[in-house]
Amino acid sequence: MTDGHNNMTAYGYDHVSDEKGLGWARYAHTMRLWVYNSGFFYIRPTVPSIELLDRVAERLARENAWDQAVFNEELFFPSHPGYEGLHIARRTMDLYLFMNSKVLFKTVRKDSSLSKLRPVIVHVNYHPDKLPRMKAVVKFYVDGKQDALDPFPDGSDW
Repeated sequence: MTDGHNNMTAYGYDHVSDEKGLGWARYAHTMRLWVYNSGFFYIRPTVPSIELLDRVAERLARENAWDQAVFNEELFFPSHPGYEGLHIARRTMDLYLFMNSKVLFKTVRKDSSLSKLRPVIVHVNYHPDKLPRMKAVVKFYVDGKQDALDPFPDGSDW
């Protein structure tokens, strides 16, 4: 699932860097998207996906690193001199069906159309007060209590 919170951050966009001093060649186009969240993903049992998990496990065994950063580095870094990247297919899950808590608390609960959607999961990854928010999510989606999310700010209080 994505850590993105809208179509651009979830699915990617053309980010243009501008170096005015270069004149005609001042614009450089880059592709940007927010990382995948290693807290929830679907992986098919293919040779490239096994290679991905082997690389992640090997790096985490020898480095003091954050699993999500290592997962995304191995998933996205392209081949270059001295490094062979993975030949793996990636697909970003629908950000409203596989929802992170930023999407829910900042956008979905405030939109009458989006708040009617029934996500497959809600991953409370953007907020430190996880348990009370998880309970509120269950009240909102399972019990149908439409104001269950109202007491919470979009972000966190600290």
